[in-house]
Amino acid sequence: MRSRKLSITMAAILAAGAILSGCSQGSSSGGAEAPGGADTKAAEDGGGSGESSGSGIELELFISKPEVVEVMEDIAGKFCEENPGVNIEVVSSDDGRTVVQTRAASNKLPDIMNTFPAEDFYKNMFKEGYFEEITDQEFLSKVNAETMEMSDCDGSFYAVPMSLSTYGIYANMDVLNANGITKTPDTWEELIADLETLKANGVTGFLMPDKDVGNVAQRFERTAGIINNDSYSEFKKVADGEMEAKDSPTLKTWCDYNEQLLQYTTDDHMGMDYDIAAAEFSNGNAGFMLSGTWMLSTVQKNNPDAKVELFAFPHPRGEATKVPVNIDTSFSISSTCADKELGLKFLEFMTRPDIAQMYCDVDGNVSTIEGVEYNIPEHANMKAAVDQGNIFLTAVNFWPNGLREEIRDGCQTFLSDCDRESFFESCQEAIEVIYGDNQ
Repeated sequence: MRSRKLSITMAAILAAGAILSGCSQGSSSGGAEAPGGADTKAAEDGGGSGESSGSGIELELFISKPEVVEVMEDIAGKFCEENPGVNIEVVSSDDGRTVVQTRAASNKLPDIMNTFPAEDFYKNMFKEGYFEEITDQEFLSKVNAETMEMSDCDGSFYAVPMSLSTYGIYANMDVLNANGITKTPDTWEELIADLETLKANGVTGFLMPDKDVGNVAQRFERTAGIINNDSYSEFKKVADGEMEAKDSPTLKTWCDYNEQLLQYTTDDHMGMDYDIAAAEFSNGNAGFMLSGTWMLSTVQKNNPDAKVELFAFPHPRGEATKVPVNIDTSFSISSTCADKELGLKFLEFMTRPDIAQMYCDVDGNVSTIEGVEYNIPEHANMKAAVDQGNIFLTAVNFWPNGLREEIRDGCQTFLSDCDRESFFESCQEAIEVIYGDNQ
């Protein structure tokens, strides 16, 4: 069985923070909010890392988290102020993996970019030489030790982890309180009861942005992991012929809970993308929405007065619930970086307590940098889960590379037609293909 134990001292992670004097400055921005926009195309085509006007140095900083583009533009600006003659262009797409694959194929990755070092996809890229090794850099000592352990790639390091994300269900407390619900649910039965209350009052209970296949894939991966913290081993049995997908307890439970939630979502859920759903939720047009700590900045941007809470996704079968965590924002330097020394200076800059605090305050995830304070009341439930060690490293870090992407179309189709037979067939094929390719 392939599994990894997460030995995280929660108090240590939640108190983490960093230092080291920074350097440079620069700032120019792009910032596509979704795949397919002008800046996304620029990222895919290599735009944004061309020569700067004048004799200065221009670097491209790629972010796959559109919700933090503005703060990264501000941080890049501060970096450039400290380093005259340097310009950093911030480019963004929320389909980062596609951009990375496209750019890697042309051997021109962004100079600096956020990566996810606990995931096999990025570990493989590290091993294949697409990113610079930074193992001996002093600033890594300012990162929480347990998080660095999760970032290890065969004894070496290629990224500086900035934050740890958690995943669950956001509740709009304004909506809940207006309908007589005073607290977030602790069990699946309580969640369904709250949804029934909202439905009876003509209020949308649960927003499901099912047009956004990337969001569908993430929801599947996170919640399948909650249903079964070792879904890797179960899917391996499917790949090895010891079990059929139609008999998978994890896949069957995933179908069960989604069929229930579909009773409480909008009629146009298949035409709703993540941005629209987040805006609707933020503005009090629904009670609940699945997402992670990173969504808070989007909520606050949409509606600064919104009162929301993030709580653990209750196990649909009534079993013990654990919260999925993942290394979220990390920064790496590509092997094709126009100025690797300057790239290292930017990574060091990101570990300064004031800069890391600036990022954390917007990002909303738990900072892993020494000296950064994390006091976000909207995430008190997640902090408690982390403090108690009631967590697990999310499934994408264990599944073979490509499984989430291969299986997501079948998930999206199921959310449209609830055809279990077709869903199980698509899962069977996806699991066999991806596990086979990764043997």
